[in-house]
Amino acid sequence: MANAVFSPKDFKAWVIEEATTGTAPTLNACYQLDVDSISFPSLNVNQFASVRTSIGRVAHVNDFFQDNDLRAVEISLSGTWHKDGGHAMLLQSVCGNALTPDSVADVTISSSPSPTVGKYGESEANKTFTLVLDSPDNNDAQNIVLKGCLCTDFTINADMGTDGGQYKWSATISSGRVPDLTENSAVSGTVYSGTSVNMAALDVSEIKVASKSPILSAFSVTVSSPAVYTGVDEGNGYAAFGRGEEMEVTANATVKLDSATMELPSEFDTQTEHDNADLLTLNQTTDNVTSIAIPCGVLTNVSYNEGDAMMLDVEMKALNNGSDNVISFDLA
Repeated sequence: MANAVFSPKDFKAWVIEEATTGTAPTLNACYQLDVDSISFPSLNVNQFASVRTSIGRVAHVNDFFQDNDLRAVEISLSGTWHKDGGHAMLLQSVCGNALTPDSVADVTISSSPSPTVGKYGESEANKTFTLVLDSPDNNDAQNIVLKGCLCTDFTINADMGTDGGQYKWSATISSGRVPDLTENSAVSGTVYSGTSVNMAALDVSEIKVASKSPILSAFSVTVSSPAVYTGVDEGNGYAAFGRGEEMEVTANATVKLDSATMELPSEFDTQTEHDNADLLTLNQTTDNVTSIAIPCGVLTNVSYNEGDAMMLDVEMKALNNGSDNVISFDLA
Protein backbone atom coordinates (compact mmCIF):
# COMPACT_ATOMS: atom_id res chain seq x y z
CA MET A 1 0.00 0.00 0.00
CA ALA A 2 1.30 3.45 -0.89
CA ASN A 3 2.38 5.40 2.18
CA ALA A 4 4.71 8.10 0.88
CA VAL A 5 3.80 11.77 0.72
CA PHE A 6 6.18 13.61 -1.61
CA SER A 7 7.15 17.23 -1.91
CA PRO A 8 8.01 18.51 -5.39
CA LYS A 9 11.43 19.38 -3.94
CA ASP A 10 12.04 15.68 -3.18
CA PHE A 11 12.63 15.06 -6.88
CA LYS A 12 16.20 15.53 -8.12
CA ALA A 13 17.02 16.72 -11.65
CA TRP A 14 19.75 15.01 -13.67
CA VAL A 15 20.93 15.27 -17.28
CA ILE A 16 23.02 12.92 -19.38
CA GLU A 17 24.32 13.23 -22.92
CA GLU A 18 22.90 10.74 -25.44
CA ALA A 19 25.09 8.64 -27.72
CA THR A 20 22.06 7.82 -29.88
CA THR A 21 19.71 10.75 -30.33
CA GLY A 22 16.40 10.19 -28.59
CA THR A 23 17.59 7.11 -26.69
CA ALA A 24 18.21 7.31 -22.96
CA PRO A 25 21.56 5.88 -21.82
CA THR A 26 21.93 3.84 -18.65
CA LEU A 27 21.28 6.34 -15.88
CA ASN A 28 24.47 5.77 -13.90
CA ALA A 29 26.68 8.57 -15.24
CA CYS A 30 24.36 11.56 -15.03
CA TYR A 31 25.08 15.15 -14.02
CA GLN A 32 22.94 16.64 -11.27
CA LEU A 33 21.44 20.11 -11.62
CA ASP A 34 21.15 22.53 -8.70
CA VAL A 35 17.40 23.11 -8.87
CA ASP A 36 15.16 25.08 -6.53
CA SER A 37 12.08 25.01 -8.73
CA ILE A 38 10.72 22.43 -11.18
CA SER A 39 7.68 23.06 -13.33
CA PHE A 40 6.70 19.45 -13.93
CA PRO A 41 5.91 18.66 -17.56
CA SER A 42 2.47 18.80 -19.06
CA LEU A 43 2.08 15.67 -21.16
CA ASN A 44 0.18 17.52 -23.92
CA VAL A 45 -1.37 14.42 -25.47
CA ASN A 46 -3.58 14.91 -28.52
CA GLN A 47 -7.04 13.96 -27.31
CA PHE A 48 -10.44 14.34 -28.96
CA ALA A 49 -13.79 13.47 -27.41
CA SER A 50 -16.16 15.95 -28.99
CA VAL A 51 -19.80 15.39 -29.83
CA ARG A 52 -20.39 14.29 -33.40
CA THR A 53 -23.66 14.02 -35.29
CA SER A 54 -23.82 10.25 -34.96
CA ILE A 55 -25.72 9.88 -31.69
CA GLY A 56 -26.67 13.16 -30.07
CA ARG A 57 -25.56 15.52 -27.31
CA VAL A 58 -23.09 13.23 -25.49
CA ALA A 59 -19.83 12.12 -27.07
CA HIS A 60 -19.99 8.52 -28.25
CA VAL A 61 -17.31 5.93 -27.48
CA ASN A 62 -16.49 5.80 -31.20
CA ASP A 63 -15.68 9.51 -31.19
CA PHE A 64 -12.73 9.20 -28.79
CA PHE A 65 -9.18 9.49 -30.13
CA GLN A 66 -5.87 9.93 -28.32
CA ASP A 67 -2.32 10.08 -29.64
CA ASN A 68 0.92 10.69 -27.77
CA ASP A 69 3.35 10.57 -30.70
CA LEU A 70 3.06 13.97 -32.37
CA ARG A 71 3.45 16.40 -29.49
CA ALA A 72 6.32 18.22 -27.85
CA VAL A 73 6.83 17.91 -24.11
CA GLU A 74 8.34 20.88 -22.25
CA ILE A 75 9.60 21.43 -18.75
CA SER A 76 10.94 24.51 -16.94
CA LEU A 77 13.67 24.45 -14.29
CA SER A 78 15.48 27.06 -12.25
CA GLY A 79 18.20 27.10 -9.63
CA THR A 80 21.68 28.28 -8.72
CA TRP A 81 24.32 28.42 -11.45
CA HIS A 82 27.50 26.37 -11.16
CA LYS A 83 30.29 26.13 -13.70
CA ASP A 84 30.10 22.37 -14.09
CA GLY A 85 29.15 19.71 -16.62
CA GLY A 86 25.40 19.55 -16.17
CA HIS A 87 24.70 23.28 -16.15
CA ALA A 88 27.17 23.97 -18.96
CA MET A 89 25.51 21.29 -21.10
CA LEU A 90 22.19 23.14 -21.03
CA LEU A 91 23.96 26.33 -22.10
CA GLN A 92 25.79 24.45 -24.85
CA SER A 93 22.52 23.03 -26.11
CA VAL A 94 20.68 26.35 -26.44
CA CYS A 95 23.71 27.95 -28.13
CA GLY A 96 24.06 25.09 -30.64
CA ASN A 97 27.46 23.94 -29.33
CA ALA A 98 28.56 20.31 -29.07
CA LEU A 99 27.62 18.83 -25.69
CA THR A 100 30.76 18.20 -23.65
CA PRO A 101 29.69 17.79 -20.01
CA ASP A 102 32.75 15.70 -19.18
CA SER A 103 35.06 18.56 -20.16
CA VAL A 104 33.54 22.00 -19.62
CA ALA A 105 34.38 24.30 -22.55
CA ASP A 106 33.66 27.92 -23.44
CA VAL A 107 30.19 28.43 -24.89
CA THR A 108 29.68 30.84 -27.77
CA ILE A 109 27.33 31.79 -30.56
CA SER A 110 29.66 32.60 -33.41
CA SER A 111 29.13 35.00 -36.30
CA SER A 112 28.26 31.90 -38.39
CA PRO A 113 26.03 29.94 -36.03
CA SER A 114 25.13 26.36 -36.88
CA PRO A 115 22.14 25.21 -34.85
CA THR A 116 21.88 21.54 -33.93
CA VAL A 117 19.64 19.52 -36.23
CA GLY A 118 19.29 15.80 -36.79
CA LYS A 119 17.20 12.67 -36.90
CA TYR A 120 16.23 10.74 -33.81
CA GLY A 121 17.66 7.24 -33.57
CA GLU A 122 21.01 8.13 -35.15
CA SER A 123 24.38 7.40 -33.53
CA GLU A 124 25.31 11.05 -33.03
CA ALA A 125 26.81 12.11 -29.74
CA ASN A 126 26.98 15.75 -28.60
CA LYS A 127 23.51 16.68 -29.92
CA THR A 128 20.71 15.68 -27.55
CA PHE A 129 20.41 14.75 -23.89
CA THR A 130 18.12 12.93 -21.49
CA LEU A 131 16.56 14.75 -18.54
CA VAL A 132 15.59 12.70 -15.49
CA LEU A 133 13.37 13.86 -12.64
CA ASP A 134 14.52 11.33 -10.10
CA SER A 135 11.85 10.01 -7.76
CA PRO A 136 12.83 9.97 -4.06
CA ASP A 137 11.26 6.52 -3.65
CA ASN A 138 10.89 4.16 -6.59
CA ASN A 139 8.50 1.93 -4.64
CA ASP A 140 5.81 4.61 -4.43
CA ALA A 141 6.67 6.73 -7.49
CA GLN A 142 8.52 6.44 -10.74
CA ASN A 143 11.11 8.58 -12.48
CA ILE A 144 10.11 11.00 -15.20
CA VAL A 145 12.48 10.53 -18.14
CA LEU A 146 12.50 12.89 -21.11
CA LYS A 147 14.62 11.62 -24.00
CA GLY A 148 15.89 13.48 -27.07
CA CYS A 149 15.97 16.82 -25.26
CA LEU A 150 17.04 20.25 -26.48
CA CYS A 151 17.38 23.33 -24.30
CA THR A 152 15.31 26.04 -25.95
CA ASP A 153 15.69 28.93 -23.51
CA PHE A 154 18.39 29.65 -20.95
CA THR A 155 18.85 32.62 -18.63
CA ILE A 156 21.65 33.55 -16.26
CA ASN A 157 20.77 36.36 -13.87
CA ALA A 158 21.94 37.90 -10.60
CA ASP A 159 20.96 40.70 -8.23
CA MET A 160 23.23 42.28 -5.63
CA GLY A 161 20.35 42.34 -3.13
CA THR A 162 19.28 38.70 -3.53
CA ASP A 163 21.10 35.63 -2.22
CA GLY A 164 24.39 37.49 -1.92
CA GLY A 165 24.47 38.23 -5.64
CA GLN A 166 24.72 34.56 -6.60
CA TYR A 167 24.28 33.76 -10.30
CA LYS A 168 20.96 32.02 -10.89
CA TRP A 169 19.72 30.15 -13.95
CA SER A 170 16.44 29.15 -15.52
CA ALA A 171 15.81 26.96 -18.53
CA THR A 172 13.12 25.52 -20.75
CA ILE A 173 13.81 22.02 -22.01
CA SER A 174 11.88 20.46 -24.88
CA SER A 175 11.60 16.92 -26.25
CA GLY A 176 9.97 15.52 -29.36
CA ARG A 177 10.04 11.94 -28.06
CA VAL A 178 7.49 10.03 -26.01
CA PRO A 179 8.56 10.33 -22.35
CA ASP A 180 9.24 7.29 -20.20
CA LEU A 181 6.95 7.53 -17.15
CA THR A 182 7.56 4.00 -15.84
CA GLU A 183 11.36 4.02 -15.42
CA ASN A 184 12.20 3.16 -11.81
CA SER A 185 15.92 2.50 -11.60
CA ALA A 186 18.21 4.31 -9.20
CA VAL A 187 19.87 7.34 -10.79
CA SER A 188 23.49 8.18 -10.03
CA GLY A 189 26.36 10.27 -11.30
CA THR A 190 28.20 13.51 -10.58
CA VAL A 191 26.56 15.87 -8.12
CA TYR A 192 26.69 19.57 -8.89
CA SER A 193 29.72 21.62 -7.94
CA GLY A 194 29.83 23.02 -4.42
CA THR A 195 31.13 26.36 -5.72
CA SER A 196 28.70 29.04 -6.90
CA VAL A 197 29.38 32.21 -8.90
CA ASN A 198 28.50 35.65 -7.54
CA MET A 199 28.52 39.33 -8.44
CA ALA A 200 31.00 40.19 -5.69
CA ALA A 201 33.71 38.59 -7.84
CA LEU A 202 33.01 40.78 -10.88
CA ASP A 203 35.95 42.90 -12.04
CA VAL A 204 34.28 46.30 -11.63
CA SER A 205 36.94 47.98 -13.78
CA GLU A 206 35.74 45.95 -16.77
CA ILE A 207 31.95 46.16 -16.41
CA LYS A 208 30.34 47.71 -19.49
CA VAL A 209 26.69 48.37 -20.32
CA ALA A 210 26.04 50.01 -23.68
CA SER A 211 29.70 51.11 -23.68
CA LYS A 212 29.25 52.87 -20.32
CA SER A 213 31.09 51.98 -17.10
CA PRO A 214 28.22 51.85 -14.59
CA ILE A 215 27.63 50.79 -11.03
CA LEU A 216 25.74 47.56 -11.64
CA SER A 217 22.93 46.37 -9.38
CA ALA A 218 21.47 43.44 -11.35
CA PHE A 219 21.57 41.76 -14.74
CA SER A 220 20.11 38.94 -16.79
CA VAL A 221 21.21 37.37 -20.06
CA THR A 222 18.90 35.10 -22.08
CA VAL A 223 19.52 32.89 -25.11
CA SER A 224 16.42 31.57 -26.88
CA SER A 225 16.41 29.00 -29.69
CA PRO A 226 13.01 27.32 -30.20
CA ALA A 227 12.88 23.63 -31.12
CA VAL A 228 11.14 22.40 -34.26
CA TYR A 229 10.07 18.78 -34.74
CA THR A 230 8.84 16.98 -37.83
CA GLY A 231 8.14 13.54 -39.24
CA VAL A 232 6.79 10.58 -37.32
CA ASP A 233 8.52 7.61 -35.72
CA GLU A 234 5.53 5.49 -34.73
CA GLY A 235 5.37 4.80 -31.03
CA ASN A 236 8.41 6.94 -30.30
CA GLY A 237 7.33 10.46 -31.22
CA TYR A 238 8.66 12.78 -33.88
CA ALA A 239 11.35 11.60 -36.27
CA ALA A 240 13.56 14.67 -36.61
CA PHE A 241 14.54 17.74 -34.63
CA GLY A 242 15.78 21.19 -35.54
CA ARG A 243 15.67 24.82 -34.50
CA GLY A 244 13.52 27.81 -35.28
CA GLU A 245 14.53 30.62 -37.59
CA GLU A 246 16.12 32.87 -34.94
CA MET A 247 18.59 32.39 -32.11
CA GLU A 248 17.80 35.42 -30.00
CA VAL A 249 20.14 36.86 -27.39
CA THR A 250 18.77 39.51 -25.04
CA ALA A 251 20.06 41.12 -21.87
CA ASN A 252 18.92 43.43 -19.09
CA ALA A 253 20.95 45.47 -16.63
CA THR A 254 19.94 47.67 -13.71
CA VAL A 255 22.50 50.45 -13.21
CA LYS A 256 22.77 53.52 -11.01
CA LEU A 257 21.71 56.83 -12.57
CA ASP A 258 24.75 59.10 -12.37
CA SER A 259 27.25 60.94 -14.54
CA ALA A 260 28.41 57.65 -16.11
CA THR A 261 24.93 56.60 -17.26
CA MET A 262 22.83 59.77 -17.50
CA GLU A 263 23.11 59.86 -21.31
CA LEU A 264 21.55 56.40 -21.75
CA PRO A 265 17.88 57.53 -21.91
CA SER A 266 18.72 60.12 -24.57
CA GLU A 267 20.91 57.68 -26.50
CA PHE A 268 18.06 55.16 -26.58
CA ASP A 269 15.52 57.82 -27.56
CA THR A 270 17.62 59.03 -30.50
CA GLN A 271 19.25 55.68 -31.43
CA THR A 272 19.83 55.22 -35.16
CA GLU A 273 22.49 52.48 -35.26
CA HIS A 274 23.91 49.60 -33.28
CA ASP A 275 26.59 49.69 -30.61
CA ASN A 276 29.54 47.71 -31.98
CA ALA A 277 31.66 47.46 -28.83
CA ASP A 278 30.95 46.55 -25.21
CA LEU A 279 27.19 46.27 -25.38
CA LEU A 280 27.53 44.12 -22.26
CA THR A 281 30.75 42.99 -20.58
CA LEU A 282 30.63 41.14 -17.25
CA ASN A 283 34.07 39.75 -16.51
CA GLN A 284 34.77 37.84 -13.35
CA THR A 285 38.10 38.60 -11.67
CA THR A 286 39.04 35.07 -12.73
CA ASP A 287 37.74 35.20 -16.29
CA ASN A 288 36.82 31.55 -16.74
CA VAL A 289 34.61 31.45 -13.64
CA THR A 290 31.74 32.62 -15.91
CA SER A 291 32.53 35.83 -17.73
CA ILE A 292 29.92 37.03 -20.23
CA ALA A 293 30.45 39.26 -23.25
CA ILE A 294 28.06 40.64 -25.86
CA PRO A 295 30.05 42.96 -28.15
CA CYS A 296 27.39 44.19 -30.56
CA GLY A 297 23.72 45.10 -30.37
CA VAL A 298 21.06 47.71 -29.81
CA LEU A 299 19.17 49.19 -26.89
CA THR A 300 15.58 47.98 -26.90
CA ASN A 301 14.48 50.03 -23.90
CA VAL A 302 15.83 52.32 -21.20
CA SER A 303 13.49 53.12 -18.33
CA TYR A 304 13.78 54.95 -15.02
CA ASN A 305 13.69 52.70 -11.97
CA GLU A 306 12.46 54.60 -8.90
CA GLY A 307 13.84 52.55 -6.03
CA ASP A 308 15.57 53.70 -2.86
CA ALA A 309 18.29 54.91 -5.20
CA MET A 310 17.46 56.19 -8.68
CA MET A 311 18.38 53.52 -11.21
CA LEU A 312 18.03 52.79 -14.90
CA ASP A 313 16.77 49.54 -16.38
CA VAL A 314 18.61 48.94 -19.64
CA GLU A 315 17.32 46.34 -22.11
CA MET A 316 19.46 45.14 -25.00
CA LYS A 317 19.39 42.77 -27.97
CA ALA A 318 22.55 41.25 -29.43
CA LEU A 319 23.23 41.57 -33.14
CA ASN A 320 25.60 39.72 -35.45
CA ASN A 321 28.28 42.05 -36.86
CA GLY A 322 29.74 39.31 -39.06
CA SER A 323 33.05 38.95 -37.23
CA ASP A 324 32.74 38.77 -33.44
CA ASN A 325 30.94 36.10 -31.44
CA VAL A 326 27.36 37.17 -30.84
CA ILE A 327 27.81 36.12 -27.19
CA SER A 328 30.59 34.41 -25.26
CA PHE A 329 30.50 32.58 -21.92
CA ASP A 330 34.05 32.09 -20.63
CA LEU A 331 34.02 28.77 -18.75
CA ALA A 332 37.39 27.18 -19.55
